[in-house]
Amino acid sequence: MNRYRKSIIGGLVGASTAGGWLIMDLLLPEPIGDYLLFGLMGLVNAAIGWQFVRMLDRKQRKGGEAERITTGAH
Repeated sequence: MNRYRKSIIGGLVGASTAGGWLIMDLLLPEPIGDYLLFGLMGLVNAAIGWQFVRMLDRKQRKGGEAERITTGAH
């Protein structure tokens, strides 16, 4: 999987969590909640995207190994 595709998938996963962050923004108190929330958003979205792409990369590598075994290619 190339770097461009990984970054797009990571971005989509991060964007899909926006609704949850909006709810948290509404629940937290105003002055401190914003600072805390935006810092957490950056960290959590980066971690989720990174783990998701790692999972896809592992899945793709396993598929490639199975193909090499069945075709006899080294």
